[in-house]
Amino acid sequence: MDPSAQRALDRLQHPDGAALRQLARLVVLETTNTPIKNVASARWIASQVTTALEAVSRGEHARKWVASRIEEARGQWKDETRPLRHWMPKEAEAPLRQVLSRPWSPDEKLVHRIIDQPAVRTLVAELLEDTLVRFQKRLKSMDATGLGSLGMRAARKGRGFLGGMVNNLGGVAENLGGVAENIVGAVAEELEHAVHGRIREFVASTSGEAIKGISRHLADPNYTSAFGDLRVAVLDVLLDTPVKELALEADKLRPEELVDVVIGAIRSTLAEPSFVDDMEARISKILDSAGDGTLGAWLTEVDLHEVWTATTTELVTRRLEAVVRTPDFETWWAGLFAE
Repeated sequence: MDPSAQRALDRLQHPDGAALRQLARLVVLETTNTPIKNVASARWIASQVTTALEAVSRGEHARKWVASRIEEARGQWKDETRPLRHWMPKEAEAPLRQVLSRPWSPDEKLVHRIIDQPAVRTLVAELLEDTLVRFQKRLKSMDATGLGSLGMRAARKGRGFLGGMVNNLGGVAENLGGVAENIVGAVAEELEHAVHGRIREFVASTSGEAIKGISRHLADPNYTSAFGDLRVAVLDVLLDTPVKELALEADKLRPEELVDVVIGAIRSTLAEPSFVDDMEARISKILDSAGDGTLGAWLTEVDLHEVWTATTTELVTRRLEAVVRTPDFETWWAGLFAE
């Protein structure tokens, strides 16, 4: 190799990395001072996103990687008795509570369209029917002191009244009292049968109105504070639940199957002929909205420019150090100095 080329290469490969660090910093500064829209074209970004998604959705590598992470998480959390609150950053809890408790009234028609589904209708109908059946059973249990005792009282009065008035009739009074008891019992049984037959008919006709009532309640501005408290209460329940219980519930969703759904959706989306063009159009709008703004200017505004530059320079330097020690780089470098 040419002596000058060797001296330059030795400097690039020097253990202190000073030359490469200077080169890396120049690259970082040039990039941060370039308008974002000029760093990379929208078409290039769109093509890279497409390539990345294709790499995820094709073959078994990504699926196996996700499956191994899921299995690893199962082993990690299955015996974890500490609550989720243990991992909640203290700085994040207060803002999260504030967002969840914020008063919010959804549109009633929108709420009705969301909850007026077969599963919800079935739930409401079963609750109504169960309540009415319980009420019917309660009435039946009261029969001994209600309708049933009415028959017995009628029998006693019949025996006493008829016995006093027509002693010469013998057992007729007693028999008439028994008939009164049987009549009242038959009426009670018929009422019970009629009520039982009308419960489902009643539930079928009122479940729709019940759902409308639920929609009105959810959309009523008078209850916004109550539902805000409900959302915060749900958060507290989740935060105070042992992680192993949450992991068990999450596992019921069969996350491996969800991965297949996501990958299938990505494949279907990529199959659209206009995917790259549509992605380019969206990215172009984002870049155009940035105008001539640079990443460096934004970092300076939030007082992070020097920190970002230093850390990124260190990262680029480490990658360059690996590159300049490869035989391919040395061959390429020597070629630059060849006549």
